[in-house]
Amino acid sequence: MGVECGLDDCGISCEFGCACMSDAAGCECWCENVSLPPLAKLKVRAARDPEAYVDFTASEMPLTRLAEMFDDLFPGQILIPAGKLGEMVTTDGALRRIKLADLVEHVGLVPRSRPLRRTTST
Repeated sequence: MGVECGLDDCGISCEFGCACMSDAAGCECWCENVSLPPLAKLKVRAARDPEAYVDFTASEMPLTRLAEMFDDLFPGQILIPAGKLGEMVTTDGALRRIKLADLVEHVGLVPRSRPLRRTTST
């Protein structure tokens, strides 16, 4: 039995966990078992701006996979609390117009320092 995630006009069905994120450039979804980095189509990928607004949803997505995604956007700035290593993230519906920096903490991750620093794309 799989899980489904969706935001507006995009969605995905996965064997395991899934997540979707959208911004002004469009929407992208990915499955837990698909290699990173996701978000190739989104403006946040190029801008890497912690103040950028996004929409987000997740279903049974391991916190460690979300940490990888955020670490790709903000290298070396994302920490995972040891007690949460095995947690799965499921949002209660879509989170609308949430800042990336706030989303990091909303899913249970910790920024190494506040505020998160904008990084240059690689």
